[in-house]
Amino acid sequence: MKKFNMALTLGISLITASILVGCGGGSSTGGNGNGAGGMGNGGTDSGADGSNIPYLRDNHANYTEHGSTQTPAPVKDANAKSINWTIAATTEEGAVKLQEHLAFMEEQLKTDQNPRPWDKLFLMEAYMKFNGYYTTSVEKSGTNIVVSKSANSACAYEVISAHSDAVSGDFFGKGDIMIDNSTTAERILASASCDAERSVVESYISARLKTRGQ
Repeated sequence: MKKFNMALTLGISLITASILVGCGGGSSTGGNGNGAGGMGNGGTDSGADGSNIPYLRDNHANYTEHGSTQTPAPVKDANAKSINWTIAATTEEGAVKLQEHLAFMEEQLKTDQNPRPWDKLFLMEAYMKFNGYYTTSVEKSGTNIVVSKSANSACAYEVISAHSDAVSGDFFGKGDIMIDNSTTAERILASASCDAERSVVESYISARLKTRGQ
């Protein structure tokens, strides 16, 4: 009887472990996954992974362009292929949460993660970051966050420029993380700016693109 009870306990434990992994109870941060990142899982991220998206979404109106009450907007320099933001938070906590989110996303992209595998623009940006097409600098000063991005190709600049517009309008403007920017990505990829990168980026997207919520 004792051997039977031990076998039964072991069997139940194995079944439980299988259920947890199948339902996402396990941890996975593979490069092709959609469970890691600020806006993954079809926009239902709980923030438990460190992205801070739920906080930022709920408090999006508490971030403004430095020195004004307007929605944060990027300052672009097409000649220098650079984008700069100075984003003012209303509280110290808000500034820290934004800084943490930006650091989290930077790490995701640098390690070949795909936070939004259903959005071709985010896949393009992930490719560009992982392959060194642009650099990012984030600094915190009081309740201000200063973000600078600099690209080394015209295609990469178009990508980070489009991403900054989406963040400014959709996220900071409306708190919306569900907008799919794939059409914008397709337009950029078809442009002359991306002639040199088009083939390899198309292959990257084809290999990693997922259905939203998958």
